[in-house]
Amino acid sequence: MPSYKILFVIPPYLADKAEAIRPTKLRSFFAFPYGVLCLASYVNRVTTGKHEIKIIDLNHYVGAERQVKYEAMLDSFMPDIVGISVMFDVSYKHVAGLAETAKQANPDAKVILGGAAVTTAWDIILVDQPAVDALCYSEGELALSRLLDSDNPEQELAQDPWVTRQSIEAGKKPKTKTLESLDDVIPIDYSLVNANDYGMIEAFSPFRKANDEDTRQFFIVTSRGCPFKCVFCAEPTLHGGSMRYASLEVIEDHIKYLCDTYQMNVLTIYDDQLLLHHKRAKEFFRILAKYNLRVETPNGLTAAYIDDEMAMLMKAAGMDTVQLAIEAGTEHMLRNVIKKPLKLNKVAPVIETLHKHGLFVQGYFVMGIPGEREEDRTATAQFIKDVGLDWASFSLASPIRGSELYDICVKNKYIPDKMKIGAFELGTYIIRAPGLDPETLPVISYRMNLDVNFVNNRSMRVGQPEVAARCFEDVIERYKQHAFAHYFLAKAYTMMGGHEAKVQENMAAYHAIVTSSDTWKEHAAYFGLGDMPHVMAPPSVPLLLAEPAQVSA
Repeated sequence: MPSYKILFVIPPYLADKAEAIRPTKLRSFFAFPYGVLCLASYVNRVTTGKHEIKIIDLNHYVGAERQVKYEAMLDSFMPDIVGISVMFDVSYKHVAGLAETAKQANPDAKVILGGAAVTTAWDIILVDQPAVDALCYSEGELALSRLLDSDNPEQELAQDPWVTRQSIEAGKKPKTKTLESLDDVIPIDYSLVNANDYGMIEAFSPFRKANDEDTRQFFIVTSRGCPFKCVFCAEPTLHGGSMRYASLEVIEDHIKYLCDTYQMNVLTIYDDQLLLHHKRAKEFFRILAKYNLRVETPNGLTAAYIDDEMAMLMKAAGMDTVQLAIEAGTEHMLRNVIKKPLKLNKVAPVIETLHKHGLFVQGYFVMGIPGEREEDRTATAQFIKDVGLDWASFSLASPIRGSELYDICVKNKYIPDKMKIGAFELGTYIIRAPGLDPETLPVISYRMNLDVNFVNNRSMRVGQPEVAARCFEDVIERYKQHAFAHYFLAKAYTMMGGHEAKVQENMAAYHAIVTSSDTWKEHAAYFGLGDMPHVMAPPSVPLLLAEPAQVSA
């Protein structure tokens, strides 16, 4: 059987700043390239040829050093196949240079692309990427393993799920080739990278590990697919609507391996529908309870699947914080706009159950989907307070390719025509639909955040200033210049008593930030904080943030 040298390339997705390469002990946002590791581990396990695989993650390097390291890898390794993983639109601007450099090093090398950003834009990429030979549509494990085992690679590239210039000219739409069993993608071979080079800050929680604690965090995805069709989500395009699962036996073997080999103490589960298979989810949590881990699920869970036993098992498994994917606080938004099968009257009892078992509850909400009204935003803010959420996170709707929202925005001209890949960054708001002003909506959304999480923080209201303090400290660790976090941390320490030095320290920080920032000065005045002038802005005419996308906590 043929043997190949394969180089997987992770393009930059981090900004050129010190945070991109901070030491692991500071827990930057520098995450394991899980998708590439999954693909490389699978190929090593199931293909018959003796292939040599290397991974170069260009997020290790800054500026011109990236090109130098990349060219050196190409020259020393001389790969036959260069696979560029484009998980994020922001990485796409690097593809042309990476592909051209690979061809210059070896004109005979096959340059292929894969990843979420490729799958959702398969029909337009090859037009402006002359150095790219083929794209992989959706999942890549079966496609790449068959390519490597084939005696005729060109013939294999003509088959689904590959996309080539010839297939596009023939008008062929690709079909995904998915794994029915995920057992072979669970055991990740972390020897393909230096595990010590990676460290990702844990999801927001008052209980995540402190800076001085040794965090050894690893990821796992135990299922793929989602049967639901939320308007803003591209998951059905990426992995289909049918659920597929790895066996719990294989999952436990891998968890034990990570604990024994790497002393894992934090497990991040990135399933999209972890609880959908109730019996399996409960058994999974029983397994996790054996390993003394801190477990987090930052993709969010569906409230409808949580009963008393589930909550109890989640707590015993090592979860201290539960993120609920609620999305909106009105039936109109859920039923008619987002198309999410969740009944709001079920949310409060679930939160009460989670609280009973000592779990901190965070809710996820999406703002700015066409069809959203001012009364929906007002009702959502009130809903958050009424149901007893401990924290709420607000996202601005992004028209991601592959989602129904993208199609709606294109059809109704809510976004620019022929918008290029990576033309906007996640977190910015570009939709121009009736009742949704891209200038003021980010301010409204951010003010809702300040209202429910700081001004009307639940932990403070119910007499739990210690929990509130940990929340505000978490925000400050991520965003040191967050005026409200400093202000309300001082309030929490005042309620606790005996922390006068910390009260003074945080009030001093608050005043320094507000004095130097017109944006924070406006927010403080809007909510009447501290000794700032009590000039309240009319709620219907919010003041404009100077940099709305840069302050997100």
